[in-house]
Amino acid sequence: MYDYRVLLVGENCIAPLKSLPCKTLSVNSGQAALEQLTSFQADIIVYDLGLSDLSAQDFLEQICSRPHAPAIILTTATPDITEAVQLIKAGALEYLSRPLDTASLQKLNDQLLARSAGRDNVITQAPESQHLYQVAEQVARSEATALITGESGTGKEVLAGFIHRHSSRRAQTMVAINCAAIPENLLESELFGYAKGAFTGAHTARPGKFEQANQSTLFLDEIGELPLHLQAKLLRVLQEREVERIGSQRSVKLDIRIIAATNQNLEELVKQGKFREDLYYRLNVFPLRCLPLRERCGDILPLADYFLQASGSQKSLSSDAQQSLRDYSWPGNVRELENTIQRALVISQQPQIQGQDLMLPQSLSRQAFTPETDISESLEEHCRKAEYRHIISVLNQQQGKREQTARVLGITTRTLRNKLSEMRRSGINPSEQSSEQPLTSSVLNSL
Repeated sequence: MYDYRVLLVGENCIAPLKSLPCKTLSVNSGQAALEQLTSFQADIIVYDLGLSDLSAQDFLEQICSRPHAPAIILTTATPDITEAVQLIKAGALEYLSRPLDTASLQKLNDQLLARSAGRDNVITQAPESQHLYQVAEQVARSEATALITGESGTGKEVLAGFIHRHSSRRAQTMVAINCAAIPENLLESELFGYAKGAFTGAHTARPGKFEQANQSTLFLDEIGELPLHLQAKLLRVLQEREVERIGSQRSVKLDIRIIAATNQNLEELVKQGKFREDLYYRLNVFPLRCLPLRERCGDILPLADYFLQASGSQKSLSSDAQQSLRDYSWPGNVRELENTIQRALVISQQPQIQGQDLMLPQSLSRQAFTPETDISESLEEHCRKAEYRHIISVLNQQQGKREQTARVLGITTRTLRNKLSEMRRSGINPSEQSSEQPLTSSVLNSL
């Protein structure tokens, strides 16, 4: 789990809690804590009730009135049940007696981890993931436009939400729009809004996503699907920091941060004339890449455990199930892993989920490829073939029904359609291909 910030207030809190698995800052008074909160975005405050400059009641009132207030844990050497009830009613998360024994420290650590999981929903045990989120936290403190790239299902929207929640705009809700999920004839009005009477049916004026995200963050998912004429309008918004509704002559000034994401190669789209070069450089101020799950294997089991817990199930993973999860290549990434766990929960009839309950195709196991094959083909080719095999396998299982196939894969129908078109351009006809047949088109062999 990603590190959280804890503000330790009072000498009696500092020494025993400095070893918490998080970022800590120590101060000696309640007033100093209030001052530090302007620059140190604490997630949890551990407060010593022995401080004399501010009563616990006053401190709680000043903290709890803030938007997205940190949780407050109170510690005291003279515990009192009546006082504990009053302060917890006033907003404290925990009331612990000192000295903190092993059980109390474990309880405090569990509270920190539980709050971390509930607020950020970010699993980052692999070193590669931890590095990505450390960089993202630095990006969050700036106002820089960020471009998140990565395959479908790698957690691009999760990363965008993390950046927003750790930014100065976190008091406002992040606004998100998927540029591939909205028909092209509706996308312009969704983004830019429209004035009353702008077109037939426009009986009232309506703000678009840009205006809705004023003072906040706008997340533009699948930006590579944005039509060229709307790319020009987006570029103007980024340059001028103002938006004009359809049918209006009045511009609305914007204070907005843009985060865009794509599973496509925008540089290649620029070369093909499908994406504006000037817009690409406007968006790519700070590039971030979400790695596919096969490149951050340390996250696989923690994510699987998280999905199990989120389902409310008491089941666990057997050792052979864990090995199967580690061995699989995960072309559908985190979305596919979540779907796999949900399916296994339905199938499993035992307290522990077994490897066979996962129903993972053996052809996509890393061990299914011989060393000779691995040597002769590039990693990109290897992963592309694995992805194609998996799509064909699921397509066959779903009897060619694209909506059901996309749902099982954890992708949009539009993304699936693009993948199928990509296969055909490579000389592969998905409707005639078995998942067990070798993929040997000239395009694949030239990767």
